[in-house]
Formats: sequence, structure tokens, C-alpha cells
Amino acid sequence: MQKNIVYVEGIHSTERKESVAQRLHQMIGVKDISIDTEQQSITIQYETPSNLNTLEKEIYDAGITVIRTEKGEM
Repeated sequence: MQKNIVYVEGIHSTERKESVAQRLHQMIGVKDISIDTEQQSITIQYETPSNLNTLEKEIYDAGITVIRTEKGEM
């Protein structure tokens, strides 16, 4: 299982937070999501078939700007 922190710009409302969380939860392989609006970060735990590029694209498609990502493994 992978655990990455994606730093973003543009999550300023509860509606936006819930929207991006719902989009990510619908993806196959995503196990857990935590969104911190103060830090503007999304922590994602996932496993195959999801991958970081696909997750970042989904965040971007939700109207959120991806700044950088910290990769890690569990």
C-alpha cells in the first residue's frame, strides 16, 4: 500500500473539500483520504490499480492545483 501527501492550492470551502474527497473515494484502490484545508494537503492511502499520476489528475480535474507530492510507502 502507498501513502502520499499531495500539496495543493484551491481547497477553500467545505463543498470543494467534500467534492474532491468524493471523487477520490470513487477510484478503485483508494483506501483512505484525509484533507487538511489549513495545510492545503491531501493524504491518500491507496493500492494497485491506483497510481499517483492518476490520483493527481483526478485532483486537477476537480479544479484543484497540485503543487507538489511527498511519496511514501506503508
